[in-house]
Amino acid sequence: MSGSDMVGTGFAFQLSEESTPVFVTTLHMLGTVNGLEKDILPNELQSSVESTFLSDVFGATDGVKQIGSPYEPCDEEDEQKIVEMDVVAFDLVGRFKPELLELSEQTVQVGQRLWMVTAVFAGASPSQKCHALKVTDVEEGKIRYRFESDRLSLKATDGAPLLFDSGLVAGMHQGGSADEKDGVSGHGITSDVLRQAIESMCLDR
Repeated sequence: MSGSDMVGTGFAFQLSEESTPVFVTTLHMLGTVNGLEKDILPNELQSSVESTFLSDVFGATDGVKQIGSPYEPCDEEDEQKIVEMDVVAFDLVGRFKPELLELSEQTVQVGQRLWMVTAVFAGASPSQKCHALKVTDVEEGKIRYRFESDRLSLKATDGAPLLFDSGLVAGMHQGGSADEKDGVSGHGITSDVLRQAIESMCLDR
């Protein structure tokens, strides 16, 4: 995949003060949804991804920054789990030093308000960072929700962090849709599943 079009969002964090910081987004972004001939599997990442560049989603940057290569699963048993979790993580080498978010250990509850943090193409001001949503379902680490705004565009938002009011990461947004009847809805994974995905990858390669 090449070019300058925005295809998704991501964010950086580390599991602990001693662990390696990572940049995460959705695995499905590296696939047919963005024009590739096939979806890249976790054990194909090293051989398939030549380089990865990021830019600040709110425009406060002097250009794009290159980060390191993607991490692969530690063994074959972890590969299918990572596919189901829909997570890819990249090494944060280089001069790009994003603010690190912190994963929460709090449990996401139905009816709870969360915030998707990213810029959107339509439905909100380009400078608005947080977009409110209400959780409608939580099951086995997967969450579904409806956004307060029925005008919100979800283009290139896959991979955005979902935050509690505290600012801690509740999970990761992985997709959504707009419907005249149901408004703008989305789905993602909890911070616990995100943690499990990173723990399944070989960060000490």
